[in-house]
Amino acid sequence: MLVCILAAFLAALVHLAWHTGVTVDEPSHLVSSYFYWHGHDNLKPRDMPPLIKAVGGWVPRLLGLPIPYDRKDIWNSQHEWPIALEVMERLRVRVPKVFFLSRLPLLVFPLGVALLIWWWARRIFSPVAGIVLAAAFCLEPTVLGHGPLFKNDLAATFGYLLFWYRAWVYWRKPSPANAAWLGLGLTVAVLAKLSMLILLAIAPLVIVVRGLTLSPRRYRALALGLVLVTLIPYLGSIAACQFDTRRAFGVLPMPEPLWDGTLSLMQAGRDAPDVFFLGRRIGGGNLFYFLAALAMKVPVPLQLLLLGGLLLEARALRRKEFDARRLFWIAPPWLYIGLASFSSFQLGVRLVLPALALALLACGPAVEWLLPRRRAVVLAGLFALLAARTAWVYPHNISFFNLWLGNAEYGARLLSDSNVDWGQDLRELATVVHQAGIREFHLSYFGSDCVWAYFTDKEAIPLAPPWSGDLATGPVYRPEPGYYAISASLLPGHLFEKPYQNYYRAFWGLEPVAKAGYSIYVYRIDPLPAEVASRQ
Repeated sequence: MLVCILAAFLAALVHLAWHTGVTVDEPSHLVSSYFYWHGHDNLKPRDMPPLIKAVGGWVPRLLGLPIPYDRKDIWNSQHEWPIALEVMERLRVRVPKVFFLSRLPLLVFPLGVALLIWWWARRIFSPVAGIVLAAAFCLEPTVLGHGPLFKNDLAATFGYLLFWYRAWVYWRKPSPANAAWLGLGLTVAVLAKLSMLILLAIAPLVIVVRGLTLSPRRYRALALGLVLVTLIPYLGSIAACQFDTRRAFGVLPMPEPLWDGTLSLMQAGRDAPDVFFLGRRIGGGNLFYFLAALAMKVPVPLQLLLLGGLLLEARALRRKEFDARRLFWIAPPWLYIGLASFSSFQLGVRLVLPALALALLACGPAVEWLLPRRRAVVLAGLFALLAARTAWVYPHNISFFNLWLGNAEYGARLLSDSNVDWGQDLRELATVVHQAGIREFHLSYFGSDCVWAYFTDKEAIPLAPPWSGDLATGPVYRPEPGYYAISASLLPGHLFEKPYQNYYRAFWGLEPVAKAGYSIYVYRIDPLPAEVASRQ
């Protein structure tokens, strides 16, 4: 059964890897991964740890990328974003093939998460519960949407889950071998995402607290455990960063990419754009952003199972039947969401996917309670609803919203960015406009895909978003008659400077004549009647 589930999951991910267009961050990650496999990944801002580069960068290295060494104005910036955009311009028709092949190695991470959920759940609940929870992960729409991308969201999910699994194993059996495994899990997590650096403090805490609970206390084993969970991530990070080090505070050699990336990320956090939340533009983010986004994006059946699981755990606690080891999968999701809620980077549920994977384990008590024959029909019904909703939105899983909201069109009025539109539907737009017989249209696109990989310059007329005053035609854009394709993330205006946040107001009240997925809306502006035009 598990093999069938994983085979279907892999098939869906491979199809999505081909179908989904290039998203905002992928070109810069692809270019930095290419240079990583050349041994000189030095482009700014260095805010992506090396795990996905090591796993997937060999593909662009093998295929070759047209790096713009001849464009001194771009190359001399030594910044991966302008260089990556120029690479996209030069790839053109090769874009779909290059990204499809480059994405395939990264499918190891969603598959690894599904396997680890199954393995851990079968040890704490039952083999059947393990299969059910692994299937729930494979059917989660946001996982499917972001799983096949050249991004680190699923790599971070795998690293976070692996770390807490190894911490649970160590707590059950504190030994040097398990301390080494915990150090390895910590290494994977830290190399996946910079937000995992918090685990550098948690891992020694687990060792110390567990050591103090042993009787008699084994101070030598405690010291060895602390050495292992410190030394393994330290040496592993230096090796993964290709021994590119700098002396922190003039004393200890540190992996320079991680050091520079952390500083760059802190600076970027101070300059983060406004957030579009519950239909409003909010500066600096909102403490309840991720909780509300999860409530709107996570499928209702999984929410009900989570609620049931937590209620059963609360009942066990009240009856003094609660095992403290359960905290290793109950507490980490809330820790991750809590820390993310204080960040100004509130760009979508994908940023808290590590919490979602562990939250599925908290559904385990509810799954176990529903497994007996008389209750199994309820569990079957929940999974039938989950599968139906996932199939309904497929292959546009990035834009999924649950039954509380009804559909993605309504969800786009409340959230934006990678919850709806991460630049993924440019290829889909080509299909839509060609089927509709639209020969010419104005395109205002949010993303990093190459427009000219899908359109000629006679079909798509670029309409630059007002990223600066030089690109704007005024505080509000006044469209001429014709067709317009506007990315959903641009319409709210939260990404722009204050004078231009109503730039696309002319399109707000219009009904699109077509849609590319749920992320690019096609509008038709008709000529004004002669008597109205004469009065203007």
